[in-house]
Order: sequence, then structure tokens, then C-alpha cells
Amino acid sequence: MSKIVRTEEQENRATEMFDSFRDELLKRDLSNTENYDRSILTLSAAALGLSLTAIRFVVPLETANYLWLVILGWILLLGSIISSLGAFLVSNKAIAVQINHAEEYYIKCIAEAFDRKMFT
Repeated sequence: MSKIVRTEEQENRATEMFDSFRDELLKRDLSNTENYDRSILTLSAAALGLSLTAIRFVVPLETANYLWLVILGWILLLGSIISSLGAFLVSNKAIAVQINHAEEYYIKCIAEAFDRKMFT
């Protein structure tokens, strides 16, 4: 592992850059978390309302010929919600990893951290 040699002025500038980069990533993390909570509530309410409306008013359950389509729709909806939740979690994990890489490069002066892939 090679270390970057910096002057005191460069070190101060690197610290400023890291602080700025970290702050931006933390803002994104907060925004992702807020959107995550809002999305879960919206999806859950919409899915419940839509499925109840469809079963009660559009096609009553006792007269439904293609009930399997309703079940398939619920399964696909569940799959899309799970994949959406997974995307939020991966995004927040990626932000945490990026902060770690930035700290290693800017603060700890580890040159390899600049080109490091996301999950290595």
C-alpha cells in the first residue's frame, strides 16, 4: 500500500475536500432514507386500495374467472416492492463505502483508495 506524500497545505486542502465530499454523501444518504420511508408508505397504501377496489367493485371475488391473475398481480407487486427496498438498502451501503474510500484517500493518504471499486 503506497502512501501519498503531501505538504501541509495539500493536507489541509485534502481534509477540506474530504469534509465536503462526506457532507454531500451524507445529504444523499438522508434524502435516500426519507424517500425510502415515503415510498414504502405510498406503495403499501396504493396496493391495498387498488386490490380491495378491484376485488370488491370491479370483479367480485365470487364471479371472478381469472382469479389467478389477481394473485399473480399481488406476487408481482410484492416482487417490485422487495426490489425497490433492496435498491434503497444497496444505495445507502454504497454511500457508506464511498465515504470510507474517500477517508482513506484524503485523510489517510492511501493512493489505492482513489481507484478502488465499490465493493472490494
